[in-house]
Amino acid sequence: MTETTVKKTAARRVQPKVDLLHLAMTEARAEARTLADLPKELIGGQHPHRAAEIYRSRGGDWGQINRRREAVGTGGVDGLIVQAAFEAFSTRDATKVREGLVRLAALAGAAVERIDKAAA
Repeated sequence: MTETTVKKTAARRVQPKVDLLHLAMTEARAEARTLADLPKELIGGQHPHRAAEIYRSRGGDWGQINRRREAVGTGGVDGLIVQAAFEAFSTRDATKVREGLVRLAALAGAAVERIDKAAA
């Protein structure tokens, strides 16, 4: 009885995928460190309560624009980011402003990631 020899091959190493979103957020963090001190107030102006109302209105306008764009297949990241920026400052509640800014940062990071993927 003869034994067959099994040919051994070296395991191929899979190259890890680059996390483009992580790279974009690292870049954003570095950029944030170069900014001068931000103003003390989240919403400035002589009448910040009016600004919040205007931002809420503009956010609603952009919500409608984005729905119309999506209905005809012409939606874009630009509209989502503009809407998120207005909505982030549409309240005086710092917790809600923070939530809106996190959403804005997520959209911006995803947009940068999309640009980087297209360039790769």
